[in-house]
Amino acid sequence: MTISKFQETVNQFVLSKDQVQKIVDGLTEELVEGLSTSDPKNITQQPSYITRLPTGKETGLYLAIDMGGTNLRTAAVHLLGDGQVGVTMEKHEITQELKTGTGEAMFNWIADCLASLLKTVAVDMGNTDLHMGVTFSFAIHQTAINRGNVLAMGKGFDLSDVLGKDLKDLLEDGFKRKNLPIVVSAIINDTVGTLVSHAYVSPSTKIGVILATGTNAAYIERASEVSKYNGPECDQMILNTEWDAMGKAEYLPQTKYDKEIDAVSLVPGFQEFEKMVSGLYMGELVRLALVDMIEQKAIFEFLEGKVPESLQTRLAFKTLFMSTIESDNSAEHIAVERVFKTSFGIEGLTAEDRIRVFDLVHAIGLRSAAMVAAACSALLYKANGRSVNLDDTHEITTIGIDGSVFEKYPHFSRSMMEALTDILGEDRASCIRLELARDGGCIGAALVAMVSHHGGAV
Repeated sequence: MTISKFQETVNQFVLSKDQVQKIVDGLTEELVEGLSTSDPKNITQQPSYITRLPTGKETGLYLAIDMGGTNLRTAAVHLLGDGQVGVTMEKHEITQELKTGTGEAMFNWIADCLASLLKTVAVDMGNTDLHMGVTFSFAIHQTAINRGNVLAMGKGFDLSDVLGKDLKDLLEDGFKRKNLPIVVSAIINDTVGTLVSHAYVSPSTKIGVILATGTNAAYIERASEVSKYNGPECDQMILNTEWDAMGKAEYLPQTKYDKEIDAVSLVPGFQEFEKMVSGLYMGELVRLALVDMIEQKAIFEFLEGKVPESLQTRLAFKTLFMSTIESDNSAEHIAVERVFKTSFGIEGLTAEDRIRVFDLVHAIGLRSAAMVAAACSALLYKANGRSVNLDDTHEITTIGIDGSVFEKYPHFSRSMMEALTDILGEDRASCIRLELARDGGCIGAALVAMVSHHGGAV
């Protein structure tokens, strides 16, 4: 009885080939739908206004800022050619006073931070403008590669005289007040930055993915397919898929634990794909399954069906704990005991308990890798015949992936590759490379500024 309840729980996270294919097909439909939708609630398939990738041969100095909810990063990026970059970066905390002050004070401060950076790198600007890319982690209505009107900011920001104004103008007015000859050449999303920055390092890169607390992807699409784009004519364009906002219950293999996570989230029914795969939620799936099994005495029987208070807190079981557990491949799985003792004050696990926790964690990690592989497959199929050629066995296609889940979760890359092989077949999968990409925020922004400066944007 106990064994079957445990196995029944774990089996819910094991995907069949048909279930994986349904995810590929469902996401493909949503990718197509996003190209033409006029529904303002559908935020998928956003045009980036970038029409080509770097070659890796470009050289020059470009600036970047990456503005998030907590910090502002400034960077001077030296493109050295041959896919090599040199980066000087500074990080500045955005104070509460700045967050709730005037727009002018905020953009003066940003200009001061860039002046500090330029002093550090001792740039002799002469009479030449420096081109800068901006990664802006807030909602904007983008109207060109370097223009976008600021929408509601959130994240504790309440700036006066900013909403509805063009970000390029706000920044450049600050630069003028501080006598800095800096031109905003590009405003980007960090996922687009991941694709562009990894393409400089590895020119076969055609897809960029972020897989961390959340998830997203960017790829190259035929411009003729993007019917919601009304800008200047072009042949192709990088799209920010916002695949985090995709996923429908009719094709996602949701367990009752997935449904519980969705039900208590800020916006139920939104970002259902992300809630099944990303770093914010994987650990919570483990916790919910454990709580259910403890109550049914299918695991940790010494607790007699009573769930410790330490395990009752939402998001208490971190995805980091999953990584720790999966890193220990020994038959004893001592890491399981260590996690529960140090983080939850739970002692007395049997050898069988440790094996079962490992098996549960492994199944949830594998499911995440398989679902991300399914999403990548949908992008590969959508781009096939244009930026990607799946049937040319001599053409390598690289997917650059940034984020803690891909970088630090044990065997995630291998699990993704195995799932891609199952979906695409051995011949096609043999031409796909999964590579760790780094810092799409700053390096990506600088590279997009370079691409835009050299006519690679509209």
